[in-house]
Amino acid sequence: MFVGTTEAASLLKISTQRVRVLIKEGRVQGARKINGHTWVIPLYRGMPRVSRKKRGPLPRWYSCKHCGKNTIHFHRPNIALNKKKKNTNLHVLSAKRGTKTLAKGHEIEIHGPCKIVYRPNKPHSCGATVWIETLATATMLNFDGTVEQVDSRWTRE
Repeated sequence: MFVGTTEAASLLKISTQRVRVLIKEGRVQGARKINGHTWVIPLYRGMPRVSRKKRGPLPRWYSCKHCGKNTIHFHRPNIALNKKKKNTNLHVLSAKRGTKTLAKGHEIEIHGPCKIVYRPNKPHSCGATVWIETLATATMLNFDGTVEQVDSRWTRE
């Protein structure tokens, strides 16, 4: 999984400017630029790898662990019912963390990197063969105009 400088800074409990300085010094392992201006930083066990210098104080950042991926599921039966019975407002998307449903709706905006997973031979626990996984915050919209925020959650180890 990759994160940007802002999320790496929140993981390391330092400022985004400090993350950029560490990248410039070549101390953040695997950091690279995409699109000419955006830094992407790989995570190793939920944290960016930052190499130490020979002198100076020890770093004071803490290891953080993600509470779990947000998984977005598509409800095929509800999609079929909405198509068959025109103008039904059944939810077709749900955002879950583990077995807990966080939000339901018809449109989702993911504010960060995500991964689309297709596993026909090893389906998800609910039986789905296609789903979206993300560690980022997402916004779910419903037919009645309600908006629900699905937050990204990190805990200190």
